[in-house]
Amino acid sequence: MENPFKQIESTETCPPELRQAIVAEIDLIRNALKVVEVYTGDLFATINGLLATSSNNLK
Repeated sequence: MENPFKQIESTETCPPELRQAIVAEIDLIRNALKVVEVYTGDLFATINGLLATSSNNLK
Protein backbone atom coordinates (compact mmCIF):
# COMPACT_ATOMS: atom_id res chain seq x y z
CA MET A 1 0.00 0.00 0.00
CA GLU A 2 1.43 3.35 -1.04
CA ASN A 3 1.77 6.15 1.48
CA PRO A 4 -1.19 8.55 0.89
CA PHE A 5 0.84 11.51 2.13
CA LYS A 6 3.16 11.20 -0.87
CA GLN A 7 0.32 12.57 -3.00
CA ILE A 8 0.23 15.89 -1.12
CA GLU A 9 3.99 16.49 -1.13
CA SER A 10 5.01 19.45 -3.24
CA THR A 11 7.77 19.20 -5.80
CA GLU A 12 8.51 22.93 -5.54
CA THR A 13 11.62 24.17 -3.76
CA CYS A 14 11.90 26.98 -1.26
CA PRO A 15 13.91 30.06 -2.29
CA PRO A 16 17.11 30.50 -0.25
CA GLU A 17 16.01 33.92 1.07
CA LEU A 18 12.76 32.49 2.40
CA ARG A 19 14.54 29.51 3.92
CA GLN A 20 17.01 31.83 5.68
CA ALA A 21 14.16 34.02 6.98
CA ILE A 22 12.30 31.01 8.34
CA VAL A 23 15.41 29.65 10.05
CA ALA A 24 16.08 33.10 11.56
CA GLU A 25 12.51 33.25 12.94
CA ILE A 26 12.83 29.78 14.43
CA ASP A 27 16.14 30.74 16.05
CA LEU A 28 14.59 33.91 17.46
CA ILE A 29 11.68 31.96 18.96
CA ARG A 30 14.04 29.33 20.38
CA ASN A 31 16.27 31.97 21.97
CA ALA A 32 13.28 33.80 23.46
CA LEU A 33 11.97 30.57 24.95
CA LYS A 34 15.40 29.84 26.43
CA VAL A 35 15.35 33.22 28.20
CA VAL A 36 11.86 32.56 29.52
CA GLU A 37 12.91 29.09 30.65
CA VAL A 38 15.91 30.45 32.56
CA TYR A 39 13.88 33.02 34.48
CA THR A 40 10.79 30.90 35.14
CA GLY A 41 12.89 27.88 36.09
CA ASP A 42 14.71 29.92 38.70
CA LEU A 43 11.45 31.48 39.86
CA PHE A 44 9.73 28.12 40.32
CA ALA A 45 12.78 26.65 42.06
CA THR A 46 12.83 29.61 44.45
CA ILE A 47 9.12 29.35 45.19
CA ASN A 48 9.44 25.61 45.69
CA GLY A 49 12.34 26.13 48.10
CA LEU A 50 10.41 28.75 50.05
CA LEU A 51 7.36 26.50 50.33
CA ALA A 52 9.50 23.56 51.42
CA THR A 53 11.20 25.55 54.18
CA SER A 54 7.94 27.14 55.35
CA SER A 55 6.23 23.74 55.55
CA ASN A 56 9.16 22.38 57.57
CA ASN A 57 8.87 25.30 59.99
CA LEU A 58 5.18 24.56 60.55
CA LYS A 59 5.82 20.99 61.72
